[in-house]
Amino acid sequence: MPDIKQEILVVDDEPSGGDVVAAFLSREGYQSLVCTHPQEVLASFEKNRFSLAFVDINLPGMSGLELASKLKEIDPRIEIVFMTGYGTFDNAVEAIKIGAYDYLRKPFGINELNLCLRRFQERQALTERLEHSERRYFSLVQSIPSIIFVIHDDLSLDFINSASEPILGYTPEEAMADPNWIMKIIHPDDRARVRGLLTSAFKSKNSRFSTECRLTHKEGHIIHTMIRSIPRKTEFQGLQGLIVDISDRIFLERARLQDENVRILGAISEEVAHEIRNPLVSIGGFARRLKRKFPDLPEGDIILRESQRLEKILQRIMEYLRPMEFTCEDCSVKDVLTGCLELLGPDMEHGGVKGRLNLDSSLSPAYVDKDILAQIFTGLILNAVKEMDAGDTLYMRTFESRGNVNIEFKNRGPKTKGKGVDRVLMPFGEGYQGTVLPVSSKLLRQMGGFLSYSQEPNEMVFTVSLPMRSKP
Repeated sequence: MPDIKQEILVVDDEPSGGDVVAAFLSREGYQSLVCTHPQEVLASFEKNRFSLAFVDINLPGMSGLELASKLKEIDPRIEIVFMTGYGTFDNAVEAIKIGAYDYLRKPFGINELNLCLRRFQERQALTERLEHSERRYFSLVQSIPSIIFVIHDDLSLDFINSASEPILGYTPEEAMADPNWIMKIIHPDDRARVRGLLTSAFKSKNSRFSTECRLTHKEGHIIHTMIRSIPRKTEFQGLQGLIVDISDRIFLERARLQDENVRILGAISEEVAHEIRNPLVSIGGFARRLKRKFPDLPEGDIILRESQRLEKILQRIMEYLRPMEFTCEDCSVKDVLTGCLELLGPDMEHGGVKGRLNLDSSLSPAYVDKDILAQIFTGLILNAVKEMDAGDTLYMRTFESRGNVNIEFKNRGPKTKGKGVDRVLMPFGEGYQGTVLPVSSKLLRQMGGFLSYSQEPNEMVFTVSLPMRSKP
């Protein structure tokens, strides 16, 4: 039975609807706070924190999507379940971007509520295990290869251990030779925040901090890390700290998020496709009749074109969600990647772009479908070429992390600025660029891998992570 002190928020402008959810939660051992207006919710949030909120999308004065976004800003850990009497693609996309983990269509039954709550409890248990694992991770830090450093109050290094080389590519001697090394390796977007934490830690002997930040490897790629201060037990003048590589955890969280987004998208797509396919067919038929009757009427062409576009969007999303069959085997990523580059050489040369490889000679084989992998690499390379100008270079490198073979595609150029990070891997765009990325992401997930995307100043980076065969 869950902790009776745990409170769940229910927001519905129809009191009867909120009472139904509250009654169900009470039977499950939860307390609940039922609100009918967004301002009432925001006022309650000043005094209380909730682990879960059921939010109706249609609310007075402020939409449920806007309210959920504000709640996430106040407490990023809160889980959101949207409730609505009708579903649209726009709502589905916005819900995913906000970070909703479930979506209930009214009227819903007890079974649906029960399944939603079970999923929430499973996520809570997973989060608790993850937090427990991380606490244990740091208690065993002496036996784990992590960067130990000591800095002066001007943030120059006084000491750094040899783990700096395998994690960041710098030998201790190289790091110590640069008085600004610590600040230089921190990602520009994280630099001011981390500088503030380090400076504050020097001002107070009891000050402690722990923060996630991105560091830049000597070869230029991003490493996700956790930086923590080490409590001082003496009058030692320097600040001692620990840097732990958490890239694997970040990749796994992104993969899990992608899976959840696709699950939500699939559920909503089936519902929306069922609701709008027949009206779309009727609209298209009427548009054709109008066009025959009034051939010079421009509105008829517009209606027909837009209805056909919507039908294509529906078809593309349903095809995106359809599973495929694979024949997986051990294969050399190096051979597949170099083969794709040889095949696409004329296209790259025609576009005036170059390809530069940085291949790990000791890379383990990946356990994937070789032909599908070649299709994915080809799509990513062609997608990059379309984004690049003559004279640009596509950088490709391979590296290995625990249990995964990784291939990074990085290209620079003015066209990369302003890409939508939240939607780039979802099947909403049109044209070649709009389909190759979501399809590649889908194929990788079905083979046990995943595709991640990050956007840096004037750079876009796609990282393919592939599974290795499990050892017997």
